[in-house]
This record gives sequence, structure tokens and C-alpha cells, in this order.
Amino acid sequence: MLGTEYGEETFALHEDSALVMVTDGVVEGPGLTLEAGLERAGTLAGAALHDGLNAEETADCVLDAAVAVDHLDDVAVLVIRRA
Repeated sequence: MLGTEYGEETFALHEDSALVMVTDGVVEGPGLTLEAGLERAGTLAGAALHDGLNAEETADCVLDAAVAVDHLDDVAVLVIRRA
């Protein structure tokens, strides 16, 4: 979007942590508020990482949950994990 400014931030990803990014289709849907969807995605990703799943398996857990509740929008999950 022309004229829009976006902030820039630099951070270090600590060992055994991950950055999980999702599209709005993953966290919003019929009968699911944004807040509840964000909570669910965070809980699922945290549990998957705690269980030792890799980045792809973690993303699959979050995506599978979105698909299970009939989301109508596009869904995408990006997981960057530092082992």
C-alpha cells in the first residue's frame, strides 16, 4: 500500500524457541473470534514444540486445527525454529 509505513524490529531467537506466524484465516473463522483463534494457535504451537516436533510438524498441527473448524479464508503458517 502506497504511503504506508511499517515498523522494523530486530531480535534474537533464543535456543529451543520458535517464531510462528499465521494468516488471519488460521485464527479467525465462523464461530471463532480473533482472540480465541490466536490463543488456540499459540497453545497448539507451544505444545508441539514442547513435544519436540520440528517446524513442519508444528505448522501442520496449527493448520490441521484451522481446517477442522471449517475456516473459509486462506490459511498459512510459517514456523522458524532455532534448535
